[in-house]
Amino acid sequence: MADANDQQQTDTTMKALTLGLDGANWQMLEDWLENGELPNLKALVDDGIGGISESHLPPLTVPNWKCYSTGKNPGKLDVFRFDRIDTRNRKHVFHDATDFKSAELWDYLNETGMTAGVLNKPSTYPPREIDGFIVAGGPDASETTYRSLDDGFANPPEIETLLHDKLNYRVHPSPMISPSEQGEPEIQAILDLIELRFDAAELLLDEYDPDFLHMTVFYNMALQHYFWTEEPVYRAWKLIDERIGALRDRIDAEDGHMLIMSDHGTCFVETIFYVNVWLEENGYLETDGNIDSVFRKAGVTKERALSVAKKLHMADTLGKVVPERVQRMIPWEEGIKRDRVLNAIDWDETTAVASNQGPIYLTVERDDPEYESLRESLRTALLAIKHPQTGDPIVTDVYRGEEYYEGQYAENAPDLIIEQAANVHTSDAIGPDSWFATEGAWKGGNMPEGICLWYGPSVRDEGISLEARIHDLAPTMLHLLGSEVPTDMDGTVLDIFESGSEPDERAVSYCDPLMKTEESSVDSHEEVQARLADLGYLE
Repeated sequence: MADANDQQQTDTTMKALTLGLDGANWQMLEDWLENGELPNLKALVDDGIGGISESHLPPLTVPNWKCYSTGKNPGKLDVFRFDRIDTRNRKHVFHDATDFKSAELWDYLNETGMTAGVLNKPSTYPPREIDGFIVAGGPDASETTYRSLDDGFANPPEIETLLHDKLNYRVHPSPMISPSEQGEPEIQAILDLIELRFDAAELLLDEYDPDFLHMTVFYNMALQHYFWTEEPVYRAWKLIDERIGALRDRIDAEDGHMLIMSDHGTCFVETIFYVNVWLEENGYLETDGNIDSVFRKAGVTKERALSVAKKLHMADTLGKVVPERVQRMIPWEEGIKRDRVLNAIDWDETTAVASNQGPIYLTVERDDPEYESLRESLRTALLAIKHPQTGDPIVTDVYRGEEYYEGQYAENAPDLIIEQAANVHTSDAIGPDSWFATEGAWKGGNMPEGICLWYGPSVRDEGISLEARIHDLAPTMLHLLGSEVPTDMDGTVLDIFESGSEPDERAVSYCDPLMKTEESSVDSHEEVQARLADLGYLE
């Protein structure tokens, strides 16, 4: 493990650092900050300027980590969540990094002669070549449910050898936390992985000395899903805070800057809205008999299979001998989810099907005369849903996809986008007896309000006072580092700079966007699906 005191500020030339903390929001952290439990983060708050960074709907890891790095909304990326439902061909399409149709922050830094390192940012698998390095991480750099990815996760490839030799590096925790396995071994595996991420950052800074580094801590979000703010989450944040100080000291002593941000926030889940169950109860979706229901009636669930495999120390063996298509057939205890939903419905009798967190896809073609009336009637019905016990709305708004997003790919968006009410988690599971529940697998769910916090000599010290969108972060970082801002970014440069500072005095300059031409290196739908769908916690 790297010693925070081994590296002196004068030894580094790093101009800026972004530390991404998945699912962080001020509501979750405020008591720990006020009580002095997170002193390093509190010092950055006191000496910097921060606030809310609102994510795009749905408030998920994908697409929002890419919204940050591209400065764009999903309508310019052509990716709206981990996957999309292709109703015409009746299948899920799972995305990888090459499906995002945009250059990123580090590409523009490279254009101005700066090197960049990207460590563990979601939606970077397969890793591509930049002037610097990319080390892909969770949740997408995964091989199967049971088997972690041991190679192919870094570019240049020799970084994998360095990380394995020096740190015994892992992309994912083992054992993996899951709805049925949330004991100390699973918790400690995540804490060890968080520590490993910071060790990797220290090592790569020593070896490559990039001008800019982005690092994401991801699996803290898994703990937040299962424990909200309970003791395991507190331990994770104490660990993060301990390492923040050493990482801060790695930026240039005179003019280095730091950004701490998240892709979305986390809220306490008070209500689970089983949207596909509601669609079925209201005549928009029809289910059919399938192998998933046979497994569930026999008591065979993914949680139980994973639990037995871990207890027998056979998880890796099962990953090698059991075909992935068989692994995916086993349902969760909560019900049938994700790609299995499509096998459970009667397509001839279904007019709408939903994914987690709110995207809804109609089976009627958009040029059908009945399409718009169907969409509007469904939108009206969703807006009318009330909490059975309190009478509060379950859904605060429902957007037409092509109107919510902007850009050349907005027409490819889901037909409707749900904005769930506070403390509501929207699940796609089919199987629960009711569309409404007060508890489920998760205690912590996703919400749009994340965090951003800027620190450095050119930044004002005004505490938590900003209101930003996640796509504002990339153009602000580019301007801070003296780079031009591409004209196709949606975000604007935030008003964060100290009066009279160099970036405050310098006018924002713009450039033509870089064109992305890279094609996918992933050959099959099944391979991408295996990478994303079944990591134990992923909704």
